[in-house]
Amino acid sequence: MDQLITICSRMYTLQRLPLSLVDGKGRYLHSWPETYQHSIRPEMSALVIQDFILQGRDPLHPLISLINKGFFFGVLQIHPDLYLIIGLVSPYRHSRQELMEMCVETVFPEQMQRFCDDAMQAPVLTLQQMRAYVAVLTQLFSGENIPEDNILFDDIESRENTSEKNFSTMQFRQREDLGEHTKLGYENAFRQAIRIGRSDLLMKALASSAGGSVGVMSLNELRQRKFMFISLATLVSRAAMEGGLPEETAYLLSDLYCQKMDMLQSQSDFDRLSIGMAMDFCDKVAKNKLSEHVSPIIRKALNYISVHLHEPISVEDLAAHCGLCRRSLSIRFKKEMGLGIVDYIQQEKITEARFLLDHTNLSLPQISAHLNYSSQSYFTVQFKKIIGETPERYRNRPKNN
Repeated sequence: MDQLITICSRMYTLQRLPLSLVDGKGRYLHSWPETYQHSIRPEMSALVIQDFILQGRDPLHPLISLINKGFFFGVLQIHPDLYLIIGLVSPYRHSRQELMEMCVETVFPEQMQRFCDDAMQAPVLTLQQMRAYVAVLTQLFSGENIPEDNILFDDIESRENTSEKNFSTMQFRQREDLGEHTKLGYENAFRQAIRIGRSDLLMKALASSAGGSVGVMSLNELRQRKFMFISLATLVSRAAMEGGLPEETAYLLSDLYCQKMDMLQSQSDFDRLSIGMAMDFCDKVAKNKLSEHVSPIIRKALNYISVHLHEPISVEDLAAHCGLCRRSLSIRFKKEMGLGIVDYIQQEKITEARFLLDHTNLSLPQISAHLNYSSQSYFTVQFKKIIGETPERYRNRPKNN
């Protein structure tokens, strides 16, 4: 065990890729970073190990699982009662808000911020890089050089919550008549909504009638569904690239969705994943457009603030991190972001406070302390200044508001 711990510790030091040793019941023995073993709910790691066993995997046949929002992790078995969990990782950098939304049901609320801090420092890895990494670790611990085909890529969760999008998947499904093909105007509206990052227009396009049907590409029903999905993935990824989404991000995201699709069987699952994919691309185009005007220096400052949000952040430290003097950074930040550094930090803190008020049972003193406010009263003052009501009133507001 000592040698195993040494190897994992050194691998984490080299790559900053999270690693966790758990037993057959998913109980944490060690983790790198250490916060992971105190952050993740034990029932979640138990489900991960149970899924590995149910999938029929073994020490020479590891598993890589995809979960919501494009995150994935690897699992390999070291001996019958010892497993290594690798990750979470993603092929593209996520915002702090996306991380919090992903881990709200997985991580203890009081540990959410520390978990996000560590997760944001994990490397960006493509699925192919993750496969190679899992293969190397398997060889280290088993002594066997396994082919990457031994590594199963699977989806253990399907969390596309399309009810929040407020439209029916039945309207999205192409009619099964063999009449005219889908009208070009429908496709153009669909592409344009993604290209400009307008989710409201995309919802309208998805909910409207396509005015025809998709051509028959296979007489096999399942293969027809897969061909339709691949065609849609091509369409939305190209539209997203035309809207400014980086090619590498678009291709990687398209590959992940196609790999996820390959595990599906029912039409309803195809519909849900199709809608989720289209909305995901549209949202990423919108976020990318918002950041287009931001220079690399200011983006570096924003990333630093996001990672250290619950710590004291001085303008001097931020300027030193960006390689500028305080005055130069303050001027550039205000010019590009439209508000000062201190105001931006307050805005981000209150955004996180709203999330914690909405999705956790943390008390106001706990939230105030997590966000490094000097007192709960000062937190309340800042919250009301930005939101227009106190944290207590915000939390107790009618749910349909």
